[in-house]
Amino acid sequence: MDAGPQSALTDLPPAPSAAAGERALARWLLGAAIVVALANVPGALLLKHAAPHPLAIVALAVALVGLIADFALGADDEFSPRPRGAERVFGSDGWCALAVGVLFLAFYGATIAPTTPFNEHARLAWALLHGRVWVNAPAYMEHVEVGGHSYLVHPPLAGILMLPAAAVWGESASQTAVAVIIGAVSLALLWRLLTRLQLALAARLWLIAFFGVGTTFWYEATLGASWDFALVASVPFTLAALGEVFGEARAGWLGAWAGLAALARYDLVLAWPAYALMLLARGRRWRELLWVLPGLAGALAVYVAYNEARFGTLNDIALWLWYAHDKYGLRRPGGPFALRDLPFNLYTLFFMAPGYSDKFPWIHPEFMGQALLLTSPAFVLALRPSFLRPLPALVAAAAILSSAPSLLVYASGFSQLGARYYVQVYPFLLALIAMGIGKDAKPDQLTKILIAASIIFVAFFTWQVRWYGWGG
Repeated sequence: MDAGPQSALTDLPPAPSAAAGERALARWLLGAAIVVALANVPGALLLKHAAPHPLAIVALAVALVGLIADFALGADDEFSPRPRGAERVFGSDGWCALAVGVLFLAFYGATIAPTTPFNEHARLAWALLHGRVWVNAPAYMEHVEVGGHSYLVHPPLAGILMLPAAAVWGESASQTAVAVIIGAVSLALLWRLLTRLQLALAARLWLIAFFGVGTTFWYEATLGASWDFALVASVPFTLAALGEVFGEARAGWLGAWAGLAALARYDLVLAWPAYALMLLARGRRWRELLWVLPGLAGALAVYVAYNEARFGTLNDIALWLWYAHDKYGLRRPGGPFALRDLPFNLYTLFFMAPGYSDKFPWIHPEFMGQALLLTSPAFVLALRPSFLRPLPALVAAAAILSSAPSLLVYASGFSQLGARYYVQVYPFLLALIAMGIGKDAKPDQLTKILIAASIIFVAFFTWQVRWYGWGG
């Protein structure tokens, strides 16, 4: 897909000792997946049921097959520098990434919420399978009416991702189950990104635990409602794009991943210039950036075609139509994006606190959300890398630019754990945290404390919402 040599940009293979450590770790991760799927302790505590979800059973089966295959195909010498077992197929980092994905498929399957009734994306998938873009939308779903038909306000990729499930189970296909699968894939892709950033195994494990359990990504991926699903759907493609930046830096693949991410959340189109500059910082030449264009152009073509089919316009006007008939009473003169909304969105992002009451356990997550650092304080570690270096500065720029629409939108979100609209920039923040730790370095005490606190906070608030509801 790209022109030009790759050798100067490709990371070196791991040393034999590192590869052996990853082999052993992959087995431990698969073993942990088996334990989680069998015990289902998180599900019993959070959801008041003990029967494993089918996805947890799938994870159990995959983990068992993976362990058996790895032992059956393995070499005699555990510390041999040669690929062994399943590593021959996936590579050392790929095998570990797969094991991470299986573990979180088990964990998210065990802690999954009941199937959401806000299944807009399943309805869109069903409509696409029948050659139309209008949906059968109940009154409680967010949609706009044009020409006697109902259209969703969300970008199209979430519906496209639901196509396989809708083809089998129809309009009642479970968005929640598909969101869990996307969440598990995202954790596997994060492992791949952290490997390409050359983090030590200990640092990778701490950051995987932080993202998978210590951020609201856990809650969003196991809920899978309309907004949650669209946000979660953008994450694996952004992680894949960043993995390409810090891996082989192939412009064609980067364009494809960045384009797909923007079809899940339009805000991410603002990161495209930063991606191009990242490629230059990785040693690509200006003319090689032309290979980014096919992927981005393909995403724009889908965007335009979707809007033409719905409204006969080049751009998406669904949110503006929704705003004009806002049933929540939040509409003010002007459009849905304005500087006047910046103060409250900054308050939501940085200062909105949980509530207090005399009901156990006294501190409660509130319906309107909660500040990012009061939910996952370890995100403050994204400030650690030197922004005088090009790559950290460009990754930070991508995060800030992609957050701009959420900071200016008229509604900051509600019925949300944390600040939901910023899940889409979690991959950029995680990359910054990784760069702050440094290559082959172990996480320091402050990093461990903040990640542990994040896990405690998110687990505490997720348990409350699932057990008691908002506000206790």
